[in-house]
Amino acid sequence: MRALAVLSPELDKKVDLEDKCYIPIDSLKIPIALIHVPDEKFDEDDDRYADYVLVKKKGFSLNYRDFGVIESAWNRLKETEGDSYYPIGSDFCGEVVKIGSNVTNLSVGDLVIQDGFYPEGKENARPGLPTNHGSKELETLHKLKLIKLPKNFPLDVAFGLGIGAQTGMSMINKAKIKKGDNVLVTSVTSYTSLFLLNLLHDYDCNIYGLSYSGKNIEYVRNQFPNIKDIFSLKENAIPENLVFDAVLDPFSDTYFPHLILTRKLNYNCRYLTCGIFNQTTEKIANGKAVDISKILPLMVIFNIQLIGNCLGSTEDLEKGIDLVNKNTLISIDSNFNEDDNLSDFIHKSFNMNKDRLGKVCFTY
Repeated sequence: MRALAVLSPELDKKVDLEDKCYIPIDSLKIPIALIHVPDEKFDEDDDRYADYVLVKKKGFSLNYRDFGVIESAWNRLKETEGDSYYPIGSDFCGEVVKIGSNVTNLSVGDLVIQDGFYPEGKENARPGLPTNHGSKELETLHKLKLIKLPKNFPLDVAFGLGIGAQTGMSMINKAKIKKGDNVLVTSVTSYTSLFLLNLLHDYDCNIYGLSYSGKNIEYVRNQFPNIKDIFSLKENAIPENLVFDAVLDPFSDTYFPHLILTRKLNYNCRYLTCGIFNQTTEKIANGKAVDISKILPLMVIFNIQLIGNCLGSTEDLEKGIDLVNKNTLISIDSNFNEDDNLSDFIHKSFNMNKDRLGKVCFTY
């Protein structure tokens, strides 16, 4: 089977240059390749597999969180002797090819994605993403950590669906959006935010966007005609009389300090965030410090709720899938396969060339 993996130094030496790439994370250059590894073993008659399912991946995608996974894997592998590797990938879609004796919620042939329900567990299934190895072509996963997709669901959308649908729907639910609310979606050209805009399609509210650079915002305007306006953070272009009742933000370390200090958050604003931009070791160490003594008084005075969000419930995922299936506005930037340049896929996935608009997928 195939897997996209971080390579140990010894294995790196054995893989041809044209078959791998080096991903730059801060000052590191980390070797990654699509490699062939032994097939996953699965015995339907073995009680150890009773609650498990063997999934054959049809495709996968990388998320911004994979930056941290890749760096962590390299920190373990770089001192390893011999051939070793760590498969990566946060999102995937696959077909059920084998099931254990206790599996009744899924059948062979079902098309599935991961269910990263969090923070509560279910039965003997742990909360959170079921795998950091989404690119493994064959993988054994717990029956409750998978959810069946509707028939004829578009595959390329499914390859990057799980985290976006579950996280986005959870954030929107926690934001308690009311009719007429001014809702701001930050980092508006990022995949997470494009997903949020898709999920907000039928909400009766005033939707605005915020971009760090202001680049490619016309694409978003055309894709989502219900968005009232999009502003640039660099230009500090938000009108003076406009404040927001709810904010949905993938990168709170970039946007939250600016928005609160410039008084753009309304009384009782619900500020939902699912992540930070500075995730790697060097970026965290060298990041610009925020003066919390200036922020806390404003949070108190304006009754601002800062709410962190990690993934969501199974119900969030189900509703997200339904809305995506209904509206079908999810943007796919590009779709790669084994014959394409691996470096192009990696650079596009992490938007290193600043020209990505939508999800980047890899098809097996």
